[in-house]
Amino acid sequence: MASRKDMAAAPNTAGGPRKTRSAANAITTAIAIIATLIGANVVGSRLFGRADLTEDQIYKLSKVSRDTVKNLPDRMNVKAFISGDLQPPLNTTAQYVRDLLDEYAAASGGKLVWEAIDPVAGTDKEAKDKAKDELGKYKIQKIALERISDTKLEIGSENYLGVGFAYGDQIEGIPSVTNTEGMEFQITSVIRRMVAAKKKKVGLAASEGELTQQQGLQFINQVLQDYEVTPVQLDKPIGDDIDALLVAGPKQPFKDTAKQHIDQFLMKGKPVAMFLDGMVVEAPQGMNMPGMEQPRIGRANDLALDDLLGKYGVKVNADLVLDRQNVIGLVPVNGQLRPANYPTFVAVTEEQLAKSDVTNKVKALVTPFASSVELEGELKEGKGEVKATPIAKSSKASWRNAGFFIFNPSVPLAQPTSEADKGPFVLGYALEGKLKSAFAGGTAESSPDGSLKESPPNGRLLVMGSSGILNDEYLRLAQYIPAYGQNALFVVNVVDWLLRDDSLITLRAKGAAQRPFTVSPETRIFFWRWMVELGVPAALIGLGLLLWFLRSARRASATI
Repeated sequence: MASRKDMAAAPNTAGGPRKTRSAANAITTAIAIIATLIGANVVGSRLFGRADLTEDQIYKLSKVSRDTVKNLPDRMNVKAFISGDLQPPLNTTAQYVRDLLDEYAAASGGKLVWEAIDPVAGTDKEAKDKAKDELGKYKIQKIALERISDTKLEIGSENYLGVGFAYGDQIEGIPSVTNTEGMEFQITSVIRRMVAAKKKKVGLAASEGELTQQQGLQFINQVLQDYEVTPVQLDKPIGDDIDALLVAGPKQPFKDTAKQHIDQFLMKGKPVAMFLDGMVVEAPQGMNMPGMEQPRIGRANDLALDDLLGKYGVKVNADLVLDRQNVIGLVPVNGQLRPANYPTFVAVTEEQLAKSDVTNKVKALVTPFASSVELEGELKEGKGEVKATPIAKSSKASWRNAGFFIFNPSVPLAQPTSEADKGPFVLGYALEGKLKSAFAGGTAESSPDGSLKESPPNGRLLVMGSSGILNDEYLRLAQYIPAYGQNALFVVNVVDWLLRDDSLITLRAKGAAQRPFTVSPETRIFFWRWMVELGVPAALIGLGLLLWFLRSARRASATI
């Protein structure tokens, strides 16, 4: 029997085979990992796909975008003009554009081909001249960009981020891309427009004192650039080339002929949206009191539309909705317009908006000097073949004034005494279904004079009790008060809904939200300098210590 001394003196030969097995296992594992990575790269080079875990699926094409490029009749060439040294946040936006175009190319099955071009790269004069020609061809614009270099701030003048499209003999471009919001919508809209070869036409009623493209609707006219917007006179039948009609802010009674032409337009299955004011607030003519503030008085806005809208089952009341839940608007003080909160600038929150395509992605709505809208007749009773959706409501803290009203921001407003004048109130309805003509009785499809008596089952009519929703006077406040900017999104949603382009509504506000990591400006440079100089080495030292500890633990367990 061997003594304990002999056992201690004997060499440990068991460690040799164990170390050999461990080395063999490590080599086998490394080979397996390398083989797996090579296989994944081979497969990935042939198959394109990503997992999108973002809230709005911003990195995944919607079905309408996939179907649009998949069904392209012919090849489309796309050029992304991207400067190579873009600074944050535009470099993130540029990567998003690249990823998005990759998605389009993959979904198209080879029908959409794109390439990235750096217009300012290199020193070759011929190449630069060609790039400049391409920029002009697609109308790509320069982007002014701040560059931070060490402790200096520089303004770059040769920065580009835009997208050009070529389809057949058609050329279109997105001149500049400054953020990701709505990018997929823009690209899909351009592609669909180029394939269709023409824009849909939106008519603006312009014969009854309405707001016009030149007076009151300049901003909305720019927002509706995906459509051809044109004025329409209502003294004659509305042309068949008009795809939808907007009536915005009329200030005089509608003639019977104008109402009949709107009615027959609806009966053809063409959609209409009306932004009407039940009351107007204005300075009375001839009243000028020296040394005193010019008063503004509210009066009923007689549009003579009750017979027309009443037949469809909706009515805009001659009242003014006031709400303690309001936003800042411009009010007259000492002869000047000044920003102030006032109950006439009704703020509608997301919870008070309908769950509808019309309000998709709309987070708030401002309805200046709004009137209440209500249902009548069969529609109020829930009968007939028309569905009515209340689009927006005032808050429970609202009330209405249906009589004489003096608009004086310096005087507290009286509260209502009648329960009927206490909110909330509906500020607009969307009607869908088979509308009955306001000028024909019976059930025949058309009257003896050939006029139609009812619309197809997909008729659409929207009635809102405020023209201020789309008026330049309020939309220009969007740069200071974001809630007004939501009004523009709402109006474009309305047009998309009217034209039954519901699938594009979900794309409009789709994009990557910026969540920047903020550091105070005076410490930003030093923070990143210390992070690079100390943070990275410290991370490497920590990793080395961790590996040393794990290796020591394995050796200790192997000698036991």
